[in-house]
Amino acid sequence: MGYPPLSHATWTPEQDEVASVRRPRNLAASPRPGLSADALRYHFLAERLNEVVFHLDRLGQFTFLGPTWTPLTGLTVEDELGQALVARVHPEDRAGVQGMLESIGARLQASFRLELRLLTAREPVWVELAAFSSPTGQGEVLGTLTDITERRQLQERLREADRMATLGMLVPGFAHEMNNPLAFMSANLEYLVAQMGQAARGPGAQAGQVSQWLEAVEEIREGAERLRQTIGHLRGFRIEPGQGPVDVNAALDTVGQLVSSALRSRGRLVRDYGSHALVAGGDGALRQALLNLVLHAVLSLPEDADPEEHAVRLVTRDDGQGHVVIEVHDTGPGLTPDALAQAFAPLPAHESHRPGPALSVCRDIVHGLGGQVSVTSSPGRGTCFRMSLPVLS
Repeated sequence: MGYPPLSHATWTPEQDEVASVRRPRNLAASPRPGLSADALRYHFLAERLNEVVFHLDRLGQFTFLGPTWTPLTGLTVEDELGQALVARVHPEDRAGVQGMLESIGARLQASFRLELRLLTAREPVWVELAAFSSPTGQGEVLGTLTDITERRQLQERLREADRMATLGMLVPGFAHEMNNPLAFMSANLEYLVAQMGQAARGPGAQAGQVSQWLEAVEEIREGAERLRQTIGHLRGFRIEPGQGPVDVNAALDTVGQLVSSALRSRGRLVRDYGSHALVAGGDGALRQALLNLVLHAVLSLPEDADPEEHAVRLVTRDDGQGHVVIEVHDTGPGLTPDALAQAFAPLPAHESHRPGPALSVCRDIVHGLGGQVSVTSSPGRGTCFRMSLPVLS
C-alpha cells in the first residue's frame, strides 16, 4: 500500500506535548487535519531525526523536507519545496546524483548512497545522500541527507597520512626507476661530447660515427620520456575535485606502473579487463583506493620465491546491474580468519598479517563514490579484494 501525499507543516515540540496529554492514543484526532494516521506517524518520525528526511516527485523536485534542513543549510523549507534536488548539489557532483536518480526512475536500481557537497546559504557542506525508490512505484524518491562534514575532515586527514605512508613505500622504487635512465643518459651524453670533440679536430665526421651519435641521442630521448611518465604518475597521485568521469582500466594501468618496481622481484602483473566502464569520482581519489588494494596484494607475495610462480591479477567486468566490478587477486599466503575480519578496520598495518597501506582509507573512498568493497581469502591460496562502483551512463 502506498504512502499518502506528503506536505510540510510547522509543528512545535510544545504542541506535541499538549497533544500527548489531551489525545495520547488518538492519532486520527491530530491537529494536522487531512493527514491519515500513517502519514502523521511518518511526519512525527521525520521531524525528530538528526538527518534531513526528504521526498522527491518524479521530476526530482522536493515535495517534503524535514525541519532539520534549515539548521543544516540556513535555508527555509518553504523556499525549497518545488525546487530540484540537483540544483542544491555542487556542480562537480551533479552528474553522479542525476545519473543515480535516473537509474531509480527507470527502475534499474532501488537505492543508492553517495557522498556529495550540498550548496547552502553559507559554504558547501558534505552530506551522505541515501535515496530509495518510493513504494508507490510512480518514480518518486524517498531519502535522507546526513551531515558528514566532520567525518570527511577526519577521513581526509587519515587519507593524507596514508598517502604519505604509501609514497614512502614506493619512493625507493621510484628512485631506482629514475636513476637507471639518468645513468645511461649521462653516459651517452659523455660519449657524444667526446666523439664530437674528436670529430671537430679531424678532417670530418664519418657516416658510421654519425649513426652512432644518432643512436645515442635516441636513447637519451627514450630515457627522458620514461622520466616524464614517472613524474607524471607522481603528480597524478594527488586528490582532485570532481566526480569524474574516470576510465577504470586506465586508472588500473597507472597503478600497475606505480607498483611495477615493487612487484618485479615478487611476481607478475596480469590484466584481465572485461569492462570499459567510466565511473564517477575524482581520479586521484579512485587511483588511491586502487593503489591501496594493488600494493596490499603486491606486498603479500613472498620475497624469496620465484617471481614466475606468483602474480597479481587485475580484473574488470560488468555485473549487468549498472555497476563495474574490479577485482584484485594475489597468490600470497592468504589472510587468517582474524585478519580477514579486521581487513578494513582503521588499525595500523602489521607485518605478520596486514602488510601495506590502511585499507580503511580505501573503504571510505569507495563508499564516498557510491560503491562497495569486500574481501575473500583462503589461507595458502591467496586473497581477492572486490570493488563495485556505479557506472556513468
